[in-house]
Amino acid sequence: MQIKAACQAKPLPIVCMAFGNVALADIYVTRLLEMLSRHCPLPFRLICYTDQARNVPVEIEQRDCSTWSEFDHEGTPAFMRKLGLFNPAYIGFDEFLYLDLTLVIRQSMKELLDFALSAPEDLVIVKDWHYDCYNSSVMRIRPKPMRFIYSAYLAGERFPQVLPGDQDFIHGVVNDRRAQHRVALFPAACVVSFKALLRIGRRSPKLARRFTEQATVIKFHGRPRMHQAFDPVYHFFRIRLRDWAHGRLRSPIPVDELKSHWECSGQPGHQAAVVDALQTTAR
Repeated sequence: MQIKAACQAKPLPIVCMAFGNVALADIYVTRLLEMLSRHCPLPFRLICYTDQARNVPVEIEQRDCSTWSEFDHEGTPAFMRKLGLFNPAYIGFDEFLYLDLTLVIRQSMKELLDFALSAPEDLVIVKDWHYDCYNSSVMRIRPKPMRFIYSAYLAGERFPQVLPGDQDFIHGVVNDRRAQHRVALFPAACVVSFKALLRIGRRSPKLARRFTEQATVIKFHGRPRMHQAFDPVYHFFRIRLRDWAHGRLRSPIPVDELKSHWECSGQPGHQAAVVDALQTTAR
């Protein structure tokens, strides 16, 4: 499959969302732009929906989502605002790519985009690695035909959840409406879980490395996030010691390579400033 010619004529909208902790979120948004600049084969525009102004490069368009008051109920996680991406009135794009901030793009996105932009389904999403559900870390969304997801939340519908959050809700609505024909799943090799790689690597390092090399995106969910996994002290005590306990003296995952993809910046002096900010935030 080839990327649609129409997408080559104008920048591809790529959307992310940032909430809370200003310093750390700003770093993650900036790093996403840098990874996209290296690995996205199409002209793109990065739009960040955020609950507060961000100190990020001017190339990133910031849009306020703090006024999406339907997600302000007590006990509702901030990331439930992700359901607002299915409201055409909030978004304004017929089609866009959504990316979580907590991921590493490690090679050209061509294969991922070829699939996402050529699929006839209105939603392209990841199959979760741990249970029968969608994982919403990477999505290609057409908001108008998928508005029923947002409408269901607005109407007060709720569904059984294994983990509190948007992905169980999306999966529940799609199943309830018998709308599975509207949804396509990214090929499993495109988006891979860092936690799953660690577990696989302790059994079969060769298999874990193969999965890593095939992946376009490595998703970090729960703990550790990237700034933790790539911190030498955290990495040694929370990851390497467990590897050793499983008889793996060498790391089965090329963490240094992933770190280089996430930290690499073409801006002189920028890297040192980012490291200082991360250390300050971690204190």
